[in-house]
Amino acid sequence: MKPAHLALSGLAALLFAVSTAAHAWGAAGHRTVGAIADALLTDKARAQVSTLLADDLLADGHTASGRNTLAAVSVWADEIRSTAANRPSWHYIDITACDASVPDCPQQQCAPGRIRQLSDVFSDTSRPARERAEALKWIVHLVGDLHQPLHAASNVYADDVTDQHGSHTDRGGNNVQVALSGTTTKGARNLHGVWDKEFVNLAFGVAVSNQQQAPAPVLKRLLQSARRLDVDTLAFAPEAWALESNHLARNRAYRFNGFACYEPVDALIVLSPTYISNARTVVRQQLPLAGARLANLLNTVLGR
Repeated sequence: MKPAHLALSGLAALLFAVSTAAHAWGAAGHRTVGAIADALLTDKARAQVSTLLADDLLADGHTASGRNTLAAVSVWADEIRSTAANRPSWHYIDITACDASVPDCPQQQCAPGRIRQLSDVFSDTSRPARERAEALKWIVHLVGDLHQPLHAASNVYADDVTDQHGSHTDRGGNNVQVALSGTTTKGARNLHGVWDKEFVNLAFGVAVSNQQQAPAPVLKRLLQSARRLDVDTLAFAPEAWALESNHLARNRAYRFNGFACYEPVDALIVLSPTYISNARTVVRQQLPLAGARLANLLNTVLGR
């Protein structure tokens, strides 16, 4: 009989072996947020979501997708990255890791502002159904993005310091090269990427394909967590969600040996077992929180 759980280092090694290029939360994380929200929709909201997505198209803008659930369309905003519809700045907000003041967001071209603007589009029933459906797909994805701590934080360097990319920030941990304690891996991983994918799989307790959501028993537990959240926690407040994520980034994602405010990280960082355990806990908190907030938003707009 197999043990109830794999040793942390053994599972982490497996995750590194199967990992691929990361997006926010990875497809598995986004699909899980969508699946939680699907389960929490009212019957009326679920029917309207299905109707809006009835003619959904793939990233090419021409091919019918056959997708009509939040989980199924949750990765669309990453699928369009190679198209003219791509909007990279919508996926995050750059709040510094060492000073939690919220920066300006010109023309709402960052995650909190864009969620607000798209929610206005989605709630306007006078707009064409396709426009509302596209706004819905963006909302599903961006609410998930904003609950990934490193989508709301960057380490900003001193004015006279730039990294190998000529950047004055670490790009939400994308420029911080890491390894997980007790693992061996071919090629470097970056801090942002392991939060997107490896820590999601560690939170699930099993490595899953990037095209899958959490396994059914895990999804059931996450859904139970989502159902326990109080109504005040679910209130529509994307700027506050960003500050929550920034707090987690400051106190969890950037809490590793070798981190210093306003200084680039030049060495490979080995993330400790304690760090990994804390990250896993954060993911188990953030995925159901994102799903519940998404469902509450849609239930409010579409009527209970």
